[in-house]
Amino acid sequence: MPTTRSEKSEILIVGGGSSGGVLAILLAELGFDVALVDARDPSLPFQPDSRAFAIVRGGWRVLNAAGVGQKLHPRAEPLMSMEAHDSNGILPAAASFFGVDDLPDGAPGEALGAMIEVDLLNQAIRDRVQECQSIKVYAPHTVTAFETDRGGASVTLEDGTKLVADLVVGADGVGSTIRELSGIHTTGWSYDQAVVAVTLQLDWPHHGAARQWFQDEGPFAVLPLTENRGNLAWFRSHDAGLATAQLSRPELEAELNHRFGHLVGPMKVLRDPLAYPLRLKLADRLVSDRVALVGDAVRRVNPLAGQGFNLGLKDIAALVETLCESRRLGLSLADGAQLDAYQRWRRFDGVATALAMDGINRAFSNSNPLLTPFKRLALSVGSAVDPLRQALARQASADQPDLPALVRGASLQDLVA
Repeated sequence: MPTTRSEKSEILIVGGGSSGGVLAILLAELGFDVALVDARDPSLPFQPDSRAFAIVRGGWRVLNAAGVGQKLHPRAEPLMSMEAHDSNGILPAAASFFGVDDLPDGAPGEALGAMIEVDLLNQAIRDRVQECQSIKVYAPHTVTAFETDRGGASVTLEDGTKLVADLVVGADGVGSTIRELSGIHTTGWSYDQAVVAVTLQLDWPHHGAARQWFQDEGPFAVLPLTENRGNLAWFRSHDAGLATAQLSRPELEAELNHRFGHLVGPMKVLRDPLAYPLRLKLADRLVSDRVALVGDAVRRVNPLAGQGFNLGLKDIAALVETLCESRRLGLSLADGAQLDAYQRWRRFDGVATALAMDGINRAFSNSNPLLTPFKRLALSVGSAVDPLRQALARQASADQPDLPALVRGASLQDLVA
């Protein structure tokens, strides 16, 4: 027989992945009563993962505030520059470059961001959650029902446990149960592409540069990892991408060196590849009655510039700041006006970034002779015009004055001062 016990907290976060874990840590450190539902078994290790995240400067500031960044910095590779190349068509190739020198207001020596492997990130966040003993963790558990009334919101787990909270945060990914149960709809489409992710040992030094080449099929990117390794992100047609991930390591190694060795030098495959289909998905709203969404529950964007997790970190920082303000003003944590303010703050950035990545992918992943001159011009101007290049660098590194306080480098103490 399932149990019927009921437990209460101020904030219930559904989703114990990277976004949900960071949010739980920050809120717990700020003195909120936090519960976290995680579908994964915390006693099981994370499986090796061939993906890596390019976490930008502002995102690392959020991770540092949560006490996660400090655990990861020794194993993260600083991003010193970013390059985009286009040689499709018959016109001469063009490229765009920017680097740390294009951030005039940045701290001396601070990189654009840093690359970190996904399994290392997930483990560091889990370890930090376990250190925060005030976080009530329910794992492994899944949500089967959700409802609200004037007294609060209640979530029912698969074992019958009912969790009651003033506010429920959906941090449960692209297939968010909380989003669906709260009646928030999504729009989106498939790209008919898949990304092949591979961890490589490089022969040529990468010098901390994230490099990307546009092709008819989609971009090919090599992103820097520690020990002169690289993280490959190869955009292919959907079926070709899934088939590529089934190749043996020697077969894949031979294919990569044949196709791209002249661009990045000899490559050795270090981990089994994986491939995942590309799809754009946007939630119509970020909030509902006693509900707020963050991260992939809000949007799944094209990973062209690695903005997905960074957008989620900005969501987290904005929601934390909003909840601190609600507490300071003596308002309910589910106050509708405050949640609407959070939605207004984050909606435009998320939608604009998603559509920008979609447009760039469509424009550059072909050799249409009518588009080629404009693509070459865009890349050339973006690199040659100093103010534009500096603006691109600030946008790419989330180093702008209108972003949430934690993204700009504020401490948790600053939020309660």
